[in-house]
Amino acid sequence: MSAQTKTVVTTYGEKITIDPNGIGDNLGNHTATTTLNLNNNDISNVSTIFIKKEAQLFDKNTGNSNYFSLNKNNGIVGIYNSNTTGNALSINEVSSKTTFVTTQITKGTDGSLPQKDNVLISTDSNGNTAWLPLVKVKDALTFQFLNYSTGNSQYNTATFNDVPGLMVTYTAPVTGILSLQANLYTIIPDGVVTKTPTSVKTEMVLMVNGNQTIKGGASTITTATPSAFVNGGGNFPETTTILGQIPVTAGQTYTITVQARTADTTTATVGTCVGNYVHTEGVNSFSAYSTLMGTLFTD
Repeated sequence: MSAQTKTVVTTYGEKITIDPNGIGDNLGNHTATTTLNLNNNDISNVSTIFIKKEAQLFDKNTGNSNYFSLNKNNGIVGIYNSNTTGNALSINEVSSKTTFVTTQITKGTDGSLPQKDNVLISTDSNGNTAWLPLVKVKDALTFQFLNYSTGNSQYNTATFNDVPGLMVTYTAPVTGILSLQANLYTIIPDGVVTKTPTSVKTEMVLMVNGNQTIKGGASTITTATPSAFVNGGGNFPETTTILGQIPVTAGQTYTITVQARTADTTTATVGTCVGNYVHTEGVNSFSAYSTLMGTLFTD
């Protein structure tokens, strides 16, 4: 019977009109016993689909036999990658935690592309994002420099002078607050100690641009003759930490120095210097260096 309306006559001479379009198969009345082949036809108007095992998605390119599948196993919903034989994404039904094997965010919502060491930040409460270097993230704390002393300041001078190696020429990458920490060794060489006791007071300062004192520190060392020590004595050291900070503006350059002087002494010929502390005692010999470190808080 062709798919069009027909009129037939019964044996009793009655005319009956038959519409073949009204004849159909109600699939809901059947249980399939083999694969249902739709011959590339679509399924439309589906209310709910129940999947007992998995739904496989094959490539439009028929030459690629790999597939992804949606499945659930032991409480884990997974998107399975047949090429890697494992889930690319998993969701735990108890904790709702989502696990990605790999992630990639190519652009922020502002169109920015990630560069090496960039971080992705939220730019507003609507979830918009942008890629930025960490130093440009507001309130970020980033390391800027660490310098070691390369020698000692002038010995036993009442005038402030530089500690070699602790001068930094710094150009601010962004506007913010530069926090400075100087860890300094003050030394009285044991070769200059001629009487006991000898006390020496040393002063140290952090300077910016050669004319502005940021912070200062001081130490007092009281010595004894080298023979008074079990192992023969050695240089007499003291440590001082100075903390300071300066506001910096993006693009501007600042010269930061550490200076020291012998402020007072009970013996005129005995003074101090600041910089490298060297201890010599056979295999136990070592050197310790004064340092200047800068850390930036971004506005």
